[in-house]
Amino acid sequence: MKFTISLTVEACGKSLQTESVLTFDKECQDVANIGLSLPESKQLLEALQAQIVQQQANYFLAQALPNLPASRVLKDYQPLTLRTLFGIIRLRSPRFTVIPSSGKPQTVSPLRSLFTQRTTPEMLYLETKWAASLSYSQTVALLKDVLPVDQKLNAVTIRNHLGQVARQVDSQLSVAPLTNATGLLVSQSAVTQAEGSLVMGVDGGYLRDWTQKKTCFEVIVGKSVPTEQCAKCFGFMQGYDQKAKERVLDVLSQQGFSSSQRVVFLSDGAANLRQLQNYLTPNAQHILDWFHLTMRFTVLQQYLQGLTKVDAEGEQMQKRLESAKWHLWHGNTIKGLEVINDLDCDADLHRQEAPTKYEKIKPLIRYLSELESYIRQNMHLIVDYSERYRYGEAISTGFVESTVNYVVAKRFTKKQQMQWSKAGAHQMLVVRTKVLNEEWEGEFKKQYPQFRAQSFAAMGMAA
Repeated sequence: MKFTISLTVEACGKSLQTESVLTFDKECQDVANIGLSLPESKQLLEALQAQIVQQQANYFLAQALPNLPASRVLKDYQPLTLRTLFGIIRLRSPRFTVIPSSGKPQTVSPLRSLFTQRTTPEMLYLETKWAASLSYSQTVALLKDVLPVDQKLNAVTIRNHLGQVARQVDSQLSVAPLTNATGLLVSQSAVTQAEGSLVMGVDGGYLRDWTQKKTCFEVIVGKSVPTEQCAKCFGFMQGYDQKAKERVLDVLSQQGFSSSQRVVFLSDGAANLRQLQNYLTPNAQHILDWFHLTMRFTVLQQYLQGLTKVDAEGEQMQKRLESAKWHLWHGNTIKGLEVINDLDCDADLHRQEAPTKYEKIKPLIRYLSELESYIRQNMHLIVDYSERYRYGEAISTGFVESTVNYVVAKRFTKKQQMQWSKAGAHQMLVVRTKVLNEEWEGEFKKQYPQFRAQSFAAMGMAA
């Protein structure tokens, strides 16, 4: 069987011409020959794309030429290359010499005003969206497998395109601080739960530095969970991102957050994270994450288990450690600190007087001292976790731990110790969080108002 696919071009309701796009033979003796194969469909898309772009260029040129002075003179034709999802399109762009009434002759190329960039937004969109989930090399392989893209496309090109788009998205980020009608930050008396509360968790992860191989830098990742809306994640480079506060505020704004809403921040007590939280909503409730607190007790419990093998007092110290944990669980920091201080004294007494000394007594004393300092620094963030737990309220950043995993670990290949530059990691975070929040197409529509403005389904309904 012989098939011929043709393209009919219409402009202003009038049919201009019909062009043959592709002719091919297809047998129907085997199921393997039914329909178009992937190579055939790629060939068809490439040919069709070339015809459509050429016709659009011709029509644009025909509309633009009457706007040029009649004294224009054709100078030459310059090659113009456009990279699309369906292959590279090569056009001839005419250049004209225009002599104004006063001044030197000027060279004008009308098609340059249409083709303002050499890669279509659709191509950039798919490249960056897939690169946010796969490695650059896997993105290239996938694009080449399913689409008739440029065979010279490589991982470096994908990385450069992602950085370019991320910088454009960053340049548009500008969010006003959350204020009330009078322009003042909302006071505590104005905070209400009528609009529903919001829980935000923040945690950090570490990536290996590309320039300083033996060092790491911190990536802050968080998740905002409103009562009645979908959760959204965010991320930024600690000490590198100059718009970190605006970035978090942008997430809250998209969730319809109001400065009169009740906000609960959960974190590990790091000072830099508290500064970020205070900037956004100074009257929010800040809670020390129970997960980070209880992990310190878990480490001490393991050391005390070793102590019981050489000292009979070790079992009693284990019980007192559980008692300190119980006091903190109920928000009694004073009593908890007293018990931890007693444990520190007992451990130091064992180090000085025990006939059979525990070989890891020094690390045990150090961890006890660090736990005491950690609790003292964050006393104002420790609440009655048992009461919150009974009422089904958040007490831990477990949901943020999973966010760190799918935002950072799964793409930045944390387990394989992949190395990143700060600029590259920042750009990837910008794109990846937008993709995970299903906002990436919206970002392209901000930059390109006509991006996916009309679909075939809409055209069919209009007809």
